[in-house]
Parts: sequence; structure tokens; C-alpha cells
Amino acid sequence: MDKHRDKTDYRVKLHKKLFALGAAGVILINIASWMSVTFSDWYIKNIFPIWLNTYARLTSKVPVSVGEIMLILAVAVTLFGISFFVWNLICRGKYKCAVRRFGLFYAWTALVVCYVMTLNCFILYHGSSFSEKYMSTGVESDAMVAGVSDNITAQVHMNERSYSKRELAVLRDYIVEKCNALEKEIVHDDSGTAYYDGDLIEASKQAMRKLGEEYDQLAGFYVTPKYLSCSEFFSQQYIMGYYFPFSLEANINSVMYITNVAPTVCHELAHTKGFIYEDDANMIGFLACIQSDDPFLQYCGYLSVLNYVNNDFYDSVGGNMNVYKRHVRINDVVADDNIFLTREEWQTVEKKAVIKTSTVKSVSSTLMDTTLKLNGVQEGVLQYNNVVGLLLEYYDGVLY
Repeated sequence: MDKHRDKTDYRVKLHKKLFALGAAGVILINIASWMSVTFSDWYIKNIFPIWLNTYARLTSKVPVSVGEIMLILAVAVTLFGISFFVWNLICRGKYKCAVRRFGLFYAWTALVVCYVMTLNCFILYHGSSFSEKYMSTGVESDAMVAGVSDNITAQVHMNERSYSKRELAVLRDYIVEKCNALEKEIVHDDSGTAYYDGDLIEASKQAMRKLGEEYDQLAGFYVTPKYLSCSEFFSQQYIMGYYFPFSLEANINSVMYITNVAPTVCHELAHTKGFIYEDDANMIGFLACIQSDDPFLQYCGYLSVLNYVNNDFYDSVGGNMNVYKRHVRINDVVADDNIFLTREEWQTVEKKAVIKTSTVKSVSSTLMDTTLKLNGVQEGVLQYNNVVGLLLEYYDGVLY
């Protein structure tokens, strides 16, 4: 009995030491990434591609979203654990040993998840941004959005460069003109819905590969984007796509309007290449689409940033409709194509909804905002809007 007890005590102590060592490891990696951009950039360049070219190649071969399956399993295992714990209390500790073993299993699983999230997501937040790596001046995006939307100063400050209302207006009118012109090359069916004859996902991947010829971090292997099987639920959160760090997958909404597909595919693929910031991914999606030889992708690319630029311009003129109407008008077909879901799809989503869309959207937005801020993104979900700043910098010297 003493030998058996000693052996058990030894195993328990060993488990505790190994777990503590593992927990310390994940903490130290996160601290290193927070403290050193150089470390994070080195990791993104040299280590992150290893997971992409091994693990991600395997998950890409699975026809359905592995990430969704993992999420469902995580919820199921957690609920089972809670239920089992409560049942053990009701049974006055009858299953104490089994509960303890399950607790160990759950703790080690959680530790593995922490490592996967750290290696495939958290470190990426502390590397250099797309603009810092590839664009001239390096945009301070949060200051940029605040500046454009400020009705008093109407200035955008980026290090030593500032952009005025006039330059924002020029950018806005240019984007609108491109949308209006390209719309005439797009096929619409009898109901007015945009139509694409071909494999839009593959065309989007090809656009990213082409962009990789200009930006080296975007070169190489690309995962196979997959449609989300729970797209209606993601639609309630107004989510077009999702990057699953624990499966290294790019997933997209299957019920959103077709003009959103190409920019979203490119956006999520940008995440799999180590660009985790949302404004970076928006910009990369935009560039991949407009630099494609396909007019449909070009149209979708300009549409993907239209709302961001148009809304900031409207704010910059103080919501003055007389001033706003003096600028290039967005034609009716472009406005019709610039939607998230069609009216029919929204009706389907609402019919299938278990929880009200307003509630789902509110909770999702809060969680996403909190997650971004915990990873050092001070502006939270507003980071998506920061693509306006990147666009102003990209067209600096071209339009103004």
C-alpha cells in the first residue's frame, strides 16, 4: 500500500511540475511577444510558416470546417464537465476519482489550446503591421480614424504626414468612380443580383498568390477557404469570415451577398499569412482584388472599402447633405450590390434564429472588442475602419 501510494504521489507531483512548466512556457512566450516586436517579427517570418505548411495543409484536406467542429466539441466537453461535476455533488462524491481525471484531462487540453492560440494568433498581434513592413511612412491607424472623423480639425496625423478633408474627399470620389465604372462590366440576373461565372474562391486565391509576388510574406502555400456550416448564426453577428487559429483555416459566410466573397476570402487568407490586424487584412483584401485581372474581383475590391471611406467622408463634412451631394454620386446598382445579405437571406436567417439577432450581435461585438483590446489593439473593433488611413497613404502621390 505504501509503495502504491508513493507511486501515486510521485505521478501527481510530476503532473503538477510538468503542468506548471508548460504554463510558465506559454506565459513567457506571450511576455516575449509583448515586449519585443523583433521577436514577434522573427517568429512570424521563420516559425509561423512551419505550422502553415504542415498542420494547415492537413486541415485543408478536410472538406468541412475543422475549426467549427473544434468549437462544437469544446462547448460539448465543457458542458459535460460541468454536468458531471454537479452530478458528482448530488451523488455525494461517488464519482470523485472520475471527476478528478476529467479535470486533469480538461486542464491539459486547455493548456494545449493556450499554446495553439499563442502560436497561431496572440504573437501575431505584436509583430509589425502591413504598413510598417511594406508602405512608406507607417500609419498610426487609430489616430488616423480619429482625425478623419473629427469635425473640428478634419486632419489625419501619421508621424510627420497629415491628410485633410479635401484629400479624403478625393479618395472617396475616386473609389465611387471606380465602383460606378466597374459595375457596368458586371453581369446581373433578372432579379438584379450580381452573378459570377466561375470558381470565385479559387479566383480569390489566385489574386492573393499574385499579390504575393509583390509582398513576400504573402507568397507561398495557401489554405483552402471553406464555407461556414453555421453561416446563419455568423450572419447574426454580421461576420463575413472567420480565421480559426486552432485549425489555421480561412472560413467564409455562405449566405452573404456574392460581392463580399472575394474580399473576405482574401481578408481571411491574409490572417493565415501572419497579418492579424483587421485593417491590414482589409487592405490586403482590397489590394488583391483590385490588382486582379478579373473585373468582378476589382469591383468587389472597391466595394469592400466603399462604406469605410464614404462614412468617414460624410463625418468629415459634419453630415452636411448639401456638401455631400456635390460629390460623385454612388449609382443605384452599386448601392444595391453594396450589401451584406439580401432581404430574402435575412428573412431565412431570422426564421432559423434561436436567439434574437440584436442580442447575438451585441454579445459578439463585445467579445470581439474585448479580445482585440486584450491583445493590445486599443481601438478594439474600430480597427476595421482604420483601412481608410492605409488607403490615404497608399494613394498618397497618386491622387493628391
